[in-house]
Amino acid sequence: MSKRLRWVSILTALALASCLMAVILEAGSQDVAKAPPGQPAVKASTGETAAAPRPPRERMAVNVLLAWIWVSIAVLFWLIRLRVREADRVYRLGLHGPAVRTPKDTGR
Repeated sequence: MSKRLRWVSILTALALASCLMAVILEAGSQDVAKAPPGQPAVKASTGETAAAPRPPRERMAVNVLLAWIWVSIAVLFWLIRLRVREADRVYRLGLHGPAVRTPKDTGR
């Protein structure tokens, strides 16, 4: 593995890890309404109904969507990486310059 590719891999991993940590910290810092000591956790109904918990199927659908998005991003990075490798290979072989036409290529 080249030094440049190693550094790009390390920086990508650090960026993804920092995003993941930010999401974890944000989820942990959400306010949760707690009942004061001595009072019941559930108050009497005042005409408003609490939001019903989401069914497991819906929660799983969100997780599958997120997984699909991350897999798609990974595949796109992989394809870009292949294209860059091919461009580097063509450049190293010296095939990147203008085409030289020979007398056979004139089309006559």
